[in-house]
Amino acid sequence: MLRRLAVILIALLLAACSAPRGAADPLRSARQHIEASKCAGVDRYAQAIADLQAVLQAEPDRLEAHYWLYVAYSAQGNTTEAEQALTDLETAVAAGKGGSEGLFWLFQTYRRKGDTAAVDRTLGVLESTARSLPSNADAQFWLGRAYMELGRAEEALSFFQKTVSLNPRHAPAHFWIGQVYAGQERWEEARAAFDAALKENPDNAAAYHNRGVAAYRLGDLEGATADFQAALKREPDDASSHYQLGAVYLARSLPSTPLGLPDTGLLDKSRAEFEAALKACPGMPEALIGMGNLYLVQGDAQKALEYLQQAVEWVPDSVEAWFALAQTHATLNQVPEACDALDRFLNLSPPPEWAEQGEDLKARIGCPR
Repeated sequence: MLRRLAVILIALLLAACSAPRGAADPLRSARQHIEASKCAGVDRYAQAIADLQAVLQAEPDRLEAHYWLYVAYSAQGNTTEAEQALTDLETAVAAGKGGSEGLFWLFQTYRRKGDTAAVDRTLGVLESTARSLPSNADAQFWLGRAYMELGRAEEALSFFQKTVSLNPRHAPAHFWIGQVYAGQERWEEARAAFDAALKENPDNAAAYHNRGVAAYRLGDLEGATADFQAALKREPDDASSHYQLGAVYLARSLPSTPLGLPDTGLLDKSRAEFEAALKACPGMPEALIGMGNLYLVQGDAQKALEYLQQAVEWVPDSVEAWFALAQTHATLNQVPEACDALDRFLNLSPPPEWAEQGEDLKARIGCPR
């Protein structure tokens, strides 16, 4: 059972490219505040707004800041200031500032607003700009980013590849090529793309994080550990990297033989990372699932149950949470509850390998057919 647990342990959390400009960069800080505010009981939008205002005061042409101001003000319910952020961005782009990058952030703001007509119009301008500037790597890149946001991954990939053909040292394009391949589960190619991104920008925490995900999926747990540690060295408060590192430690702790025992040192490291994730992001479902799995490995099914019940409240559509909850109920000999959890798990259409494990567990504990 322990080795089966490792198969579905990690919920993949790919990080978005942040292209860091240094630890003191207020735009980077603002994005972190906004990301943290998605967590239960965390509201750091005011700090984000202060950082973004500082960005625009110092560097008025960093048009991305207008987009994040729109996001932060909208989250606060301040529609007046949100609309002003959009108006300021529209004015800057109309004045020719920002080039294709400015157009992309305007496109993103319209998407956030839900203005479909404006999204289509701005996408058309990005497309015409890329056509008129076929040798401009940035024009190709930002059109690729727009296609990526629209879920048109193959089209995005072609423009990212065109970008690196024009500029082989374009780190963001290499990163987003990795994102496309990761989304397609082409893990070897994704890892190579993140390698290329890190060669050009060795301080990109997101690239280390995502290369760690690729390493995990390729079975390289040592490589995954090193990459998540490298990500946390650059972004010490990143909840996703703490969770992911804890999950890798937990996978590494499992015995290689049926009669073996878990590695208690790695279990301690796993717990510390899950706790760090929950401190950074209270209620983080993946970390709650991780804690539940950890206690299940340690034989404390009652404690596991506490965490997993919280997890399914936060994410009722999580296959990882329902399967772990089913295992926990089965361990406690709570067969009806285990069968119900397995039904919930199977109704979510998990991958075939996981579904097979679920059906096997149902048969072994005697669930009604």
